[in-house]
Amino acid sequence: MKNKVSISLNDHNSYFLAGLQYALIEYFTDIRTQVDFFSGYSSKRPDIIFQSLYQGEKTDICRRLPADAPQPLYFVIRDKAERQFTPPIRCIAKSSTLYRNQSIDDILGMVKLAMQFNSLPQERAQRCPACHRQSLSERERQVLYYLRQGMSQSQAACILQLKVKTVHSHKRSAMQKLNFTRNSELFHWLLHSGLTLNLSR
Repeated sequence: MKNKVSISLNDHNSYFLAGLQYALIEYFTDIRTQVDFFSGYSSKRPDIIFQSLYQGEKTDICRRLPADAPQPLYFVIRDKAERQFTPPIRCIAKSSTLYRNQSIDDILGMVKLAMQFNSLPQERAQRCPACHRQSLSERERQVLYYLRQGMSQSQAACILQLKVKTVHSHKRSAMQKLNFTRNSELFHWLLHSGLTLNLSR
């Protein structure tokens, strides 16, 4: 066990972060380890990261950290309501997901387990599929936009002055880029502002 650990806390919910930070201080004090807290990733290289993600958002931790550097434990923070939707693909750097309605004991248990078993892979693929999704083309974005409005592929084809088969092809291509295999996954993502949050530049 290291004598000092640095922890990056990233969440808009200041009350949750305050409770989490207090619990982490107590835990690391008990095991005689100094802890340093900060937010973000650029100024320091953290040993542990806690990052909130909301529905429709994707993780990009693999973009932020050098591939050849020791990788931190990485915990995603989510709301209870998001338990019903499991992303079809996860960041390969992620250690676990914490929910804000969980008890502090449960959260600390997950952190302890990850630290004890060093669950983070020693080597990562150069490109994480969850963090390096391909960008959608303008036409694919248009097709998804109309589908999100509740239009059928035929209606979208009429508006875009395309063949229905072409619209279907754009939809399938977009799903492949987003790593979706079922229509239900695509529409759940669209209805939770996925198109706006993930694809705007």
